[in-house]
Amino acid sequence: MSSLGLRLAACLLNISEARRKYIVENIAKAALLDKNGQKLSEVTVLNIFSDQDYNRSVITIAASVDKLGLAESLVRHVPGCSVFLFGEADLPEKRSLVQRRKQLGWFTRRDFSVLQPDLGAAPARRCGLTACFRAL
Repeated sequence: MSSLGLRLAACLLNISEARRKYIVENIAKAALLDKNGQKLSEVTVLNIFSDQDYNRSVITIAASVDKLGLAESLVRHVPGCSVFLFGEADLPEKRSLVQRRKQLGWFTRRDFSVLQPDLGAAPARRCGLTACFRAL
């Protein structure tokens, strides 16, 4: 618990996009909204870093542990978003990102539309958003 009585968590979202700023910003905004599209008071975007050359972005989010329903929020607010869970979110298996990608055939697969994501629509092509959550 923090000195304010909140249990905080940090989330790093790694996104395969940097050149289209509006997409990165829409994803960051979606992390701040509840299921009704209202701003969550205990969630904030701390930083957005985008690397144009590698077309990758990292969004750093801090929130109360109870408010990190991020995957569901992204699926609701970012059309076409696919979520594949790993680590602590991948219950009961708790597979690592590497294990999960191997299981999905992420780097060898040609037809991504046949994949069944944990949340959201099947991906149209290999691109992605991964997230790592850590209690503070």
